[in-house]
Amino acid sequence: MNDFDTLVVVIPDDFLRLKRHYIRLSANLPGQLFFVGPKELGALVSGLVSEADDSSTSSRIRWIDENSLLSFDAVYSYLADRMTDMLKGRELPRKVAGWYYQQFLKMNYALTCSDKYYMVWDGDTVPCKKVEMFKAENGKPYFDLKNECHELYFETLGKLFPGMGKVIRQSFISEHMLFDAAIMRELIKDIEENDSLPGSLFWEKILSAIPADKIQESAFSEFETYGTFTALRYMNAYALRKWHSFRLAGEFFDPDTICERDFEWLSKDFDAISFEKGHFVREDHKNLFDNPAYQEKLSARQMLESIQDLFNGGYVESWS
Repeated sequence: MNDFDTLVVVIPDDFLRLKRHYIRLSANLPGQLFFVGPKELGALVSGLVSEADDSSTSSRIRWIDENSLLSFDAVYSYLADRMTDMLKGRELPRKVAGWYYQQFLKMNYALTCSDKYYMVWDGDTVPCKKVEMFKAENGKPYFDLKNECHELYFETLGKLFPGMGKVIRQSFISEHMLFDAAIMRELIKDIEENDSLPGSLFWEKILSAIPADKIQESAFSEFETYGTFTALRYMNAYALRKWHSFRLAGEFFDPDTICERDFEWLSKDFDAISFEKGHFVREDHKNLFDNPAYQEKLSARQMLESIQDLFNGGYVESWS
């Protein structure tokens, strides 16, 4: 019952950026690890498998052609039509469509998933230790929670499911989510039966629910939508858990030099760390978190709590 595979939706450039850490992903997550992306990604995944020293881990790594799940061109064309008046003859940037497309891929996988559960995992995030997704006492899957709130997510949610809105103080967005495939299929079916929205497929209706002038403001979250839907329809299906991930890791660790000692130290306070695109180690950030002398005297939590308030407008990790 608790067996599941994990999807990592990632573009080739981002795969190459963190390639050396993806064996760690496979080693710390159960089941098969499927990288989902274009054909160029397939060759990179094959290269990763052939280069890996740990055959028992690498043998569970696979690639899925994204277009076998959902056509990017179909999503791009639909979105471009929605934004015709705003674009005024200009081309729609592919990254705008890509931001929504990767979410629709994660949802659409439920339609072909034969297991009860499947997990999605952000390609820029690396687990620090083994990830357990079921509560030992009762076998319930976890919803892992963090602190975030983007009002537009819930405006779209309310149009997809009239009357639904934010149900918990925290956020269901935590760089990964374990989906119950049957619940996701029900969610998709209910969206497609919403006759108040144009379109026939769930992703068409989602894009139709977003005002054209809000589309570039990241106005939909598959995690908040699924979490809210499940919390209201299946109140006791999941257990809630606080998830600790170091989202600013890329500002203090170089992904090319971070070592096993660093991961072992981080794992005492963090479940995972993220290397977000565009983050880099500034001169005044070097030799801090990755300094063995500091690691002997301070925990990762103590170090982060002492400095994170200095980041104006940045994400704040909370242990309260």
